[in-house]
Parts: sequence; structure tokens; C-alpha cells
Amino acid sequence: MSPSDRERLESELHRCWPIAQAHWSRFLLLREPSLDAGQPSVAQINLNTREVMINAPMILEKGLVDTIEALLAHEVGHHVCYPGTMQTHARMRLLERSLIPFEEYSLINLFTDLMINHRLGERLRPMLIRVYRAFTSEPAFHGEARWKRDPGFFFYLAIYEELWGLEAGALMGQPFSEYGEMFPAYRAEARVLGESLFVMGPNVYAQFLYFLSVMVRYLTPPDDEDPVAVHPLKCGRGEPSPADWAEAITPTQAELDAIRRAHRERWFEEDQGERLQENNTPEGRIAGLPGFGTVDASTVPEIMAAYYRREAEKHLLRPPLQRRLGEPQVPTTLEEWEVGDLVREIDWLATMALRGRDLGGAMPIKRVRVAEEEGLEAPLWQPRMEIYLDVSGSMPNPCFVVNAMTLAAQILATGTARAGGWVRALIYSHQPVLFWEWTRSEAEISRFLMHYIGGGTKFPFDILEASVRECAADQPIRAIITDADFDANFERDPAHSGILGRAIEASPHLVLLLRTPTQVDRYRAMGALVVPVAAMEDFPRLAAELALALFPEDRDGRL
Repeated sequence: MSPSDRERLESELHRCWPIAQAHWSRFLLLREPSLDAGQPSVAQINLNTREVMINAPMILEKGLVDTIEALLAHEVGHHVCYPGTMQTHARMRLLERSLIPFEEYSLINLFTDLMINHRLGERLRPMLIRVYRAFTSEPAFHGEARWKRDPGFFFYLAIYEELWGLEAGALMGQPFSEYGEMFPAYRAEARVLGESLFVMGPNVYAQFLYFLSVMVRYLTPPDDEDPVAVHPLKCGRGEPSPADWAEAITPTQAELDAIRRAHRERWFEEDQGERLQENNTPEGRIAGLPGFGTVDASTVPEIMAAYYRREAEKHLLRPPLQRRLGEPQVPTTLEEWEVGDLVREIDWLATMALRGRDLGGAMPIKRVRVAEEEGLEAPLWQPRMEIYLDVSGSMPNPCFVVNAMTLAAQILATGTARAGGWVRALIYSHQPVLFWEWTRSEAEISRFLMHYIGGGTKFPFDILEASVRECAADQPIRAIITDADFDANFERDPAHSGILGRAIEASPHLVLLLRTPTQVDRYRAMGALVVPVAAMEDFPRLAAELALALFPEDRDGRL
């Protein structure tokens, strides 16, 4: 790329960037596009960073400098509407996985491109046609019967031909006649889709499902192998975060409405419709997570850890604070708060008083606290929680289905951390696994709780006894989350009664969350707080009784 070509391209980028954004809004805050010669398409947007990237050598090679306005406007459309967020992308992907079993193949980018190109209207249409023709008119694009590897994409090009009033083959190229022999009704279906899709809003999930209901008829190659995407203009970049996937596990009302509409109007064959409905429960959507059931399922535990943290937000508990020794602290002078500083250091009262409501939200002030006298200890209030979670074979794997006991443990951990306290945990089956360092990190403890053993049940009374000795005068609240197997563990050795009794006596509270226990009265007589749970799915009642267990003398929230 010569200096003059680069200068011409950069000048056109600078001129077209505000015009492209104005197709959607005059108030967007996006950084200037950057150049990336290594990306596989002429233009892409990373929805994680919200940055648009342009492949300058490819644009110059294809003679597309005068289409930059359309290219930029198209990428901005991904940022504004389709999909708009990575969470929406994740929701679409889980809907798609209910219907399309191909792990490496997706129609989301084709759908969002179609929605954007239609919204951009007639003025930019000639530019968009030139962009598509710059790739699909090349002989190399059609070599070796390429359309047979991805017949769905060639049907997608037919939608544009019908939608934009182009002659058959204008975008599809020469294979359109051979394609018609295999799919005789494809032109009519492309026309109907183009006429119906854009008047079905504003529910984008309904539009997506309708798009899928037509596209699925054209996905399987003639040799019955999995399709291989040949789309030369893929402009999506970035992947949903674990938090995005975790949010997407629970369907929104808009998704449920779209599924009901698809069923009511019979967009899919009966077996496809049944899969769509069955797979959009939380457990069904968990099975659609990236890598689930494959050799590379490394992201599933991270996603599920985020999901359990999200679910715990609905049932946040604030464990009673405990008196313990620490250094008395005094506030220092005010300083500017910067990104990366702890949020709890912000002095909001001083911020609002000095900066005002508008400026204060953008430029908060912090006030760090330091020890009044080094080494001086005074009584403080702080919660600490020690959790023993049963993950034996009678419990479901928390990464495969929603495990109510794991969720109960996450609620306790989150509530303790939110109250400014520390937590540590242990999971056990026939052997225990410990996360025994005190932490305030909700993310760390939730990742640990995603582990699963799945063997027999043997409660670690030896570790409980060692914990009581270790903590001495600074005992934590202890919570044991298990089922009726605990009764058998308790009876196995006469020494267990003494160990549990000493732990109950030493702990501010020792809570037993037991599914279908048989010795509730005995544990309560020893001083334990027992929450019997009739069924694994009875989580709302579990959470309510757990709250009563933690606040037995305080029903109004006062300590």
C-alpha cells in the first residue's frame, strides 16, 4: 500500500465516520476506526471493545474506497441494534443451538447483517451491492462447487437479490441455475422471507426464529456432511463473556414470547418445535453453552460460576456480624478516585458536597482509612463463614444442571462477602477438597464451588475438628449443606457426636441445611440451627428458612 493510497483511505475514513454514525444516531461515543490488515474481512466491529477495524489492503485491492460510508455504517449498526450487546448475541446462540446442531456453524452474523442492511435503506444500497459483488463475483469464490459446502449462504444471497430487485445470479453467480435444480422453490421462499421478516418486529428474537425456520431447510450440504461457512464478509468479532453467557441461561420474556409465537404459527417441523421448547429451560440452555459435552468444555465452569453468582443476587443474605479484634482506623485526607481503586474507598458524601450530582458521578473522591496506631487491636464487627458442601453422587453436577445446594452455598458466600466479611469452603464426597484460605472474592469462591466429585458420602469430621482448634477464639459461622447421608456419617463413629457438639458450642452459629433429614430434633438439641429441605427444587423455601436460621432472634433485620 503506497503512502498516497493510505492517505486517501485515511482521509475518506475521517470524512465518512461522522456520516456513518449519523445513520443511527448523532450522539454515539465510538472511537475512530483503526486499520487491521490481518482480519479476514473488509470491516469488523469488536462488540467487547466497541472498536471498528478496517482492512485497508483488502479495500484498496477490491476497489471499495468509495463504499467506506456503507461499510462503517454497517458496523455501527452492529453496535447500536443488531445484536447491540454480546448478551443478545449469546441469547441468539442458545436459541440457535436448540435447532442447529453444528458446533462450528452459526447464522447469527447473516441475520444481523440482513437486518442492518435493510435498515440502512436505498441510499447506501448500491454501495452494499458493490461490496458483496466484489467477493461473490470472483471465480475463486465459486471454484470446486463451493456452494455445495454452504448452501445456506447462497440462499442468503438470493434473499438480497429478491429484496433489492436484482436479477437471479447477480450476487449468487453462475451456480444459481444448478442451485435451482436442487432447491426448486428457493426463489419464492427467499421472496417471502424478505417480505415478511422486517414487519415482524419489534421482538428481534421472533424475527431471528422466523429467519432460522426458513434457513434450516438450506443448511445441509448435498453430501450430508456438516456445512462449512464460506461467508467472505463476516464482520462479527469478539465473544460473549462468562457473565454474558450466564445472563443468557435464563430466557427473557421476549424470548419466551418468540418461542410461543413460533409454536403457534408452526414455523418449524414438529420435532424441531419440541426441541425449541424443551431446550429453552435453564438446563436445556446450559447444554447449549460453548463447548458443552465436547473435549473442550473449559469455559463451562467459568460460565456456570457466573450464573450461580447471578442467581445468588436474588437471595442475598447478610450474615450477622461477629465481634473480632482488629486495628481501629481513622479517615485520611480526600484524594481523587481513579479506575482500579477500590469502590468502597469512595466518600460519596464528600463527593456530592464538593462535586455535585452530575460531576460527582464521573469524578468521585476517595478517603482512604489508615490504622490509628500500628499494632493496637480493638473489638470490630465482621462476618466470617465456613461452608461444607456435599458434592457426592446423589447431587447433580452444578455445571450440567442447576444444583440448589451449590446455589445455597453461593448465597452464603456472596452474602458474607457483601457484608464485608471473609469466606472459605470445602466440598466433599468420599474425600474432601478444600479452598481453605479466607477470601472476599465472590468470583474465586464461585469458581471453586463449580467442582464436582460424585462419589460416596463421607463428611470430614476430622477437618471440622481441626478447624475448631485452628480458629480458637476467632470462630466463624459454619454451614453444612448436605442430605440424609449426613445422619449415617454422624452415626458411623461415636466420636463424631463430640466433634459436632464442640463445633456447635464454639461457633457463633452452626447451620445444618439438610435435605430430608431423620434426626432434626437431635441436632437441634445439641444447639445446631437446622433447616430441613423437603426437595432439591424447593430453593425458595430453603432460602427463606435459611434466613430465619441466620437471624433467629431478629425477624426485622436489626442486629
